Amino acid sequence: MSKMLNLKVVAVEAETADAVTIHLKPPFMRKLDYLAGQYLSLEFDAAGTPQRRAYSLSSTPGLDRHLSITVKRVDGGLVSARLVEQLTAGDRVRSLGTSGRFVLAQGARHLVMLAGGSGITPIFSIIKQALHFELDSRITLIYCNRNRQSVIFADKLDQLAARYPGRLQVIHLFSRPEDGSAGARLCQERAMELLAPLNGEHTHYYLCGPAGMMQQAREALRSLQVADNRVHLENFVAPVKPAAAPTGLASQVHLHLQGREYSFAVSPGQTILEAALAQGVEPPFSCRSGFCTACVCTRLTGEVEMAEGHGLSPAELKMGQALMCVGYPKTAEVRLTVD
Repeated sequence: MSKMLNLKVVAVEAETADAVTIHLKPPFMRKLDYLAGQYLSLEFDAAGTPQRRAYSLSSTPGLDRHLSITVKRVDGGLVSARLVEQLTAGDRVRSLGTSGRFVLAQGARHLVMLAGGSGITPIFSIIKQALHFELDSRITLIYCNRNRQSVIFADKLDQLAARYPGRLQVIHLFSRPEDGSAGARLCQERAMELLAPLNGEHTHYYLCGPAGMMQQAREALRSLQVADNRVHLENFVAPVKPAAAPTGLASQVHLHLQGREYSFAVSPGQTILEAALAQGVEPPFSCRSGFCTACVCTRLTGEVEMAEGHGLSPAELKMGQALMCVGYPKTAEVRLTVD
């Protein structure tokens, strides 16, 4: 992660009744590099303690003037309500930089994007990149919402589809349409109907949205025998915490970080990140929910169990990668390294 920067709010743009796009500007002579689909880590003072959040970037590098995040208010959300309801131009926010692996894959010619609600944010960034800079690509977007009024970037998507006919197709699924017609949810059967005709050797799938939608889409893609390396996931929900280690004994973790090795004990039911922070060790982290992957590490020895619904792909798991914020040691000793 980068050093802390104070970003200036240039403008706050309403997208829907409960979502805004926040346009940000870094300090003079400072630049934040990023890729389409990545996220921005922010830190706020709330409830008496620093709170870190990761928000996907809706801006596209090389195309949009400002760094932009799009935030939807979450019921009971400590930070999202503040951003949506109170933030104004001229305010400043603290940033720890950009990161993330939900980016455009090389060689992808047909992009099938499945988004639900605010899950459109990183996908919108990737769509703009592909349309403007990947001239051989074409995109099919399947976007799930309650109704037309809840569609983030509704007008902007219409404008892009009109500007790039034949390259961008937008399919809306509304669960509760305003006209009272029957709703359409992305169940596995409907996902199969939509995805089967789109499958091809150079087709890549990008999924971001509610857990239920993503699970139905994943099951459909498995049924279509789509290779894992052509499926890209971004999770916005906190994973389900697994049971504590069955031994009931504290585990010892050895973490190689920035040329040094740190050793600390992890109690049953405690994540590796929680234990590290309690001992004064601060590895890279942001969301603490498993979806941003800022705290990714590689397991050298020992076993780590992770909460379900994390942001690592099957291929990354096979490489021995793990996330410290939702990772629990399963053996008495674990050795990890952060690249």
